[in-house]
Amino acid sequence: MGKASAQGDQAQPSKQVWRDGIFLVILRATIRPQKVKQAMTALDKFERLESLGLWKETDTSQKKEVIVSFGKASLVLSDHKDTPLTHWALGAVEITAASDEKVIYTPDKKSFETLEISDPTMNRAIKKVRKLIHRPRSHRGRIRILSTVLITLCICFLAIFWLPTALADYTTNAVSDAKAREIGAKLMPHINQYAGRPCGSVASNPVIRKLENRLIGSGKNTLFIADLGARYSTHLPGGIILVNRVLVENFPNPGTLAGFILMERALQDDDPALHALFIKSGPIATLTFLITGNIDDSFLEGFAKSQMTKPLVLPDRETMLGLFKSADISAAPLAKTLNDQDLLAENPVTGSYAPILTDPEWLALQSICEG
Repeated sequence: MGKASAQGDQAQPSKQVWRDGIFLVILRATIRPQKVKQAMTALDKFERLESLGLWKETDTSQKKEVIVSFGKASLVLSDHKDTPLTHWALGAVEITAASDEKVIYTPDKKSFETLEISDPTMNRAIKKVRKLIHRPRSHRGRIRILSTVLITLCICFLAIFWLPTALADYTTNAVSDAKAREIGAKLMPHINQYAGRPCGSVASNPVIRKLENRLIGSGKNTLFIADLGARYSTHLPGGIILVNRVLVENFPNPGTLAGFILMERALQDDDPALHALFIKSGPIATLTFLITGNIDDSFLEGFAKSQMTKPLVLPDRETMLGLFKSADISAAPLAKTLNDQDLLAENPVTGSYAPILTDPEWLALQSICEG
């Protein structure tokens, strides 16, 4: 009997060591290495700590007094003969009830098995070790939430601020000159809702072509004169430039007319009307255009209204002055009409220059809208 008892006592510690090893593996797999070190340091501190507890093995069992101590990664419940009865993995221990006098623990969510401890020192020790073990879980949860929020914010930022411009840039560069002129032609009926039809006459048409050759280049740009109401000028995709008939009828020479034509040409270089159309229409309409080659009339109508009602915006000063210098035309008439003293001071052509039109040509152009 004594020999058997001794063998049994030797078997129990071996089994305990084996179980503690399993629990240690689980602990190391569920918390980060630096936290494992902290948790194991705390366990080493409490390894000699013991207290009494009331253990209830099942929901129908009677409470049994046990001795509670710390294993390497677990709570060890032993009887008064120091025989281990069960091990609870510290990572799985939960509190079901707590008061100043006692704390009730359980190793499972159903709370069938419980352990009641009234020793404040032991309760504080369990609390400290559990806190070290559980902290990484909540920390990882916060990191996941933060990462998800940051990724979502980045996607929203790109969708709102980067995608529309990037898609508009790409589509503008992909559209051929012929397709751009087609879009400009489709916009003209919508422009006519806010302006009169383009004027034209047999005598003035050659004069228009001469202005195009001198100012904007007739290859890719087309000039129209129409009643634009309160607006002096605007431009459309396909190199279409519209100027108000008042610039022809109410000014003594073509200098102001030429100035507004060059201003619209500079605006074309700064922000092409086709690009502005795609920005205003939005990424979905732009993507649809890329796929089908068509853009809905409602977007064309909205863009036409915008072009006719938006405030006057001056182009990049250096771009505009460069065009005046290339065309060998003074910027003074435009500067005086706009009351722009800086433009007047920076006028690149201050001396004499070749006449824009002859007197007969100017007179013919002034009667362009009379027919």
